[in-house]
Amino acid sequence: MNKRRIMLVEDEKVVAADIQECVKGLGYEVVGAAATGTEALRLAVKTMPDLVLMDIKLKGVLDGIDVAGALYDQLKIPVVYLTAHADAEILERAKQTAPSGYVLKPFDDRTLRTAIELAFDRHRRERQLIDGGQRLAAAIGSIDEAVIVTQESGQVALMNRVAEALTGWKQEEALAKPVDEVFTILNVRTGAPQASPIGRVFREGVAIGLGDDVLLLGRHGGRQLIQGSATPVRDGEAHAVGVCLLFRAASQRAADEPWGAPDHGSANRLEILGRLTAAVAQKFTRLLEAGRGRTHAAHLANRLLEFGQRQPAPPAYLDLNELISGLDDLLQCALGDDIGLQLTLAPAAGGAKADPGPIELILMQLALSARDAAFSGQFSIETSAVSSEDTGDGYAIVTVTPPAAGRDAPPDLPALDEIARQSAGEVRLSVEDGAVKIYLPAALP
Repeated sequence: MNKRRIMLVEDEKVVAADIQECVKGLGYEVVGAAATGTEALRLAVKTMPDLVLMDIKLKGVLDGIDVAGALYDQLKIPVVYLTAHADAEILERAKQTAPSGYVLKPFDDRTLRTAIELAFDRHRRERQLIDGGQRLAAAIGSIDEAVIVTQESGQVALMNRVAEALTGWKQEEALAKPVDEVFTILNVRTGAPQASPIGRVFREGVAIGLGDDVLLLGRHGGRQLIQGSATPVRDGEAHAVGVCLLFRAASQRAADEPWGAPDHGSANRLEILGRLTAAVAQKFTRLLEAGRGRTHAAHLANRLLEFGQRQPAPPAYLDLNELISGLDDLLQCALGDDIGLQLTLAPAAGGAKADPGPIELILMQLALSARDAAFSGQFSIETSAVSSEDTGDGYAIVTVTPPAAGRDAPPDLPALDEIARQSAGEVRLSVEDGAVKIYLPAALP
């Protein structure tokens, strides 16, 4: 196994020599040492190390913070600061360069090894998110809502065209900038800056809504009322490696669309799409790691794009079984790794007359709710057909059963009823023995 290659930037020769011996003793390769900022940049370009240990205080025009910012912006090399200076002003400047860690002098071997290994792990996960995000960009680029995906450090990793239009930032300008600089929000009543949702999402590990009182402050001073959500993007170990912000101008919603209403907050399309986009981004980081699963990833991206672009439509014939089987990848993303998806699709139940949009939203809402319940097991979807003895009318039925351990928890009926209410009356819901039944008028091709 090749040794990790580390470069040192330290202007005190004796200290530099001691650190080099320490780094070598920990099993890493030292590719070189620099004493000034200019020398550090030349050496980094020449050797392309895996990581740089950087003293903040350097003699010359460039200090360590200047050099670290250039290394990350131009070469994507992670930096761990070595410093005896921890005052607030220096730390605030240092944070802007998205360092992968800090080590306060004096330090011991164990402290240094821990900082280096954590830096490598953090950089690996951030690069996975960025690489996955670049491929995901093609899928979400045409979604009607604005999307910003951040790295674990809180820097922007991805923006789509709608986010560019609302914020006034182009993606190429926003990449690697702190998301608070690009996505600045104010309280609509007071005009005062409002805390970014990013920190709370990382702390609590849950999706949160932005609420109804949020103004987006554009790059050029414009202000626009927005609504949306912030959702954690997780890696294969359920660790949050980023946040997905999904939002839109409040003026884009229909007058009767109850976004942000306290009793229906989880039902709105924006919340569901935001959480689903985050789940797909998580899946991307795993599928594309080491070049695996590109075909599957492309299919998943296309399905997300179709889901995101779905517009309300008058009831019409649809093949219910085809609709549900086509959602299998998105449903599995929504369910996560601990819940399996089981489809039992009866051929006789295939035809229904409905708008497919509400059906998709109800299924995704139920899948996301099952994931939130933190139970493992099977999430079952079954189709069937019945006819009324009184009227002779036929119905197609979709029965959704959560994992056995979660059946005692009632589904979020107000949220589901709100989705059904917007379906022009063709979708009806009932709950029986913990399972949700979706009734749709049967139809022939």
